[in-house]
Amino acid sequence: MEQSNKTQGKISSLAEGISERLRESINGIKKVNDDIHVLSINAKIQAAKAGMKGNAFSVVADQIRGMVSRTQTITESLQSNVESTVSELMELNKHLGTQVRGERLSQSAENMIDIIDRNLYERTCDVRWWATESAVSDAVMEKTDQALQTCSKRLGLILDSYTVYYDLVVCDLDGFILANGRPNQYSSRGMNVRNSQWFQTGANTADGTEYGFEGVHKSPLVDNQEVLAYSCGIRENGDPQGKILGVLGILFNWQGLGDVVARNTGEMLRKETDRPLIAKIVCPQGNVLAADGDSSPTVPGSTMNAVRGLPRGTILPKKMGDSLMGFASSKGFETYKTGWYALVEEQH
Repeated sequence: MEQSNKTQGKISSLAEGISERLRESINGIKKVNDDIHVLSINAKIQAAKAGMKGNAFSVVADQIRGMVSRTQTITESLQSNVESTVSELMELNKHLGTQVRGERLSQSAENMIDIIDRNLYERTCDVRWWATESAVSDAVMEKTDQALQTCSKRLGLILDSYTVYYDLVVCDLDGFILANGRPNQYSSRGMNVRNSQWFQTGANTADGTEYGFEGVHKSPLVDNQEVLAYSCGIRENGDPQGKILGVLGILFNWQGLGDVVARNTGEMLRKETDRPLIAKIVCPQGNVLAADGDSSPTVPGSTMNAVRGLPRGTILPKKMGDSLMGFASSKGFETYKTGWYALVEEQH
C-alpha cells in the first residue's frame, strides 16, 4: 500500500511538472513571437520609407507576420490539448488511487471479520468441551454443597487459564444457577436465566455436539457488562449422548475482542492517511457491535443493502464529501459463522 501511495504521488508530481514546464515553454514562445511581431512592423515601416525599393522587404514582413499568427494558433492549441490531457491524467490517477485505497480498506475489513470468526469458533469448542467435565456433570446430578463447591473451583481454574471470559455458570433445567466460577466477583448463584436465549438454545440441543448462543448483550450475571454467551447441555456422566440434566453457560468478554480488533485495524490504517477513519463490526440488521472511531450506533439501511450478500468489496464515493468504504462479510471458520460484517470507512 505504501508503494502504491508513492507511485500515485509520483504520477501527480510528474503531471504537475509537465504542466508547469509547458506553461514556461509557451510563455517563452509567446515572447519570441512578440519580438518577431515588433520586428515585422518595423520592417514594414522601413519598407514604406524606402518606397519602391522597399517592396520586397514589405512582402517579407507580411510573411513573417503570417508565420507569427500561425505559430500563435499552434501554441494555443498545444496548450489547450496538453492541459486537457494532464487534467485527464490527474483525474485518472486520483480515481486509480481511490480504487487502490478501497481495496486496502476491503482487505483490512476481511482480516477483521476473519479474526472474529476464528476466535469465536474456539468459544463453541470450549463450551462443548467443558460441558463434559466430571465436576460439572456431578454438580447437576448430585446438587450437594460439596459437589457444587468442587464444580465452582473447577470452573475457577478454567477461568484462570482462559482470561477471555467473565464467568462460567452451571444451571439446572429450570434455569436456576447452581454454581459459577467467580463467586467472589459475581453473585449469580440462585439467579434464574430460563428466559435467556443462550439458556433456551442450550437446553434444546440434541446432543453434546450442538451448542446454544446469544448475541452481544449486557448480562446481569456479570454486572451488566457486554458479553457473548455460548451454552451447551450438561449430560448424564458427561456423556455427549446422555440424558440432559442442565446447561453450561460461558460469558465471553466481547469488548475484549471486538473493540480490540477494531482499534488495531483503525490504528494500522491511520498511519497511511490523514483522513478520519472508522473501523467497525456490525450485525446484518446494521447495529454496530464494536467500533474504533466516532461511529453512530447503527449503519444506514442503504449501506447494509449495498453490502448484503457480497463477500467483499468497496463502495466508492459518488460526490465530494462521501466516504470511501471497504467491507467484508463473515465467511466463517470450520463449523462456525457469525454472519456479521466488517466495515472500514474513510472520509474522501
